Amino acid sequence: MKTLITIIAFLTLTISAIGQRRVSYRYTEINKTQFDSCVKTSYIIANPQIKKQAGKLTIPVSGKDSKIFKDDNSDENFYEFDYLGIIKGTKLSLVKRTDYNSEEFYLINGLTGTIDTLIGQPVFAQNMRDFACINNPGTDEEQQIQVCEIKNGVIKKRLYLNGKKDTLLENISFIYRNSILTKDNKGKYWQLKFKIGEE
Repeated sequence: MKTLITIIAFLTLTISAIGQRRVSYRYTEINKTQFDSCVKTSYIIANPQIKKQAGKLTIPVSGKDSKIFKDDNSDENFYEFDYLGIIKGTKLSLVKRTDYNSEEFYLINGLTGTIDTLIGQPVFAQNMRDFACINNPGTDEEQQIQVCEIKNGVIKKRLYLNGKKDTLLENISFIYRNSILTKDNKGKYWQLKFKIGEE
């Protein structure tokens, strides 16, 4: 029995160690010129064929049932959806869901129907593969940055990073695979560099 418990404990620790990735990151203050020098990537293409009608937004999926998003205008459960467009060079549609206190964004794959949830509006690197988003946290929530990539048409969430302590990051500009430029609510500019072990 003791041997069985030892084996189970060893396997649990091994699986846990394999599942964890070492992530390091740091914020470095930069100036406005450095922030503005980053070329913003235009990544959304409007699709005039997709329109919300009578509070219902329908996103077509090839060979499958469409994805339908319905607004709820009731006082207790209010939320609404807005279609923002298609991500350039992909079959991914971007939809924003807004309620009284928060918002989230959905990437809908027009080939598979898969829906990926993002914590904020994505900002893409020039390679149109890497992107990041930042949430607008509620009163008791911590701010986070979500870093993702598109691989073979599929969204892969690479990691979540904590926002800068005692600061509200207002917007981001993604420049390289492991580096983000951001502006805070105090008018300061930051470069966030991160490294994921084994990548």
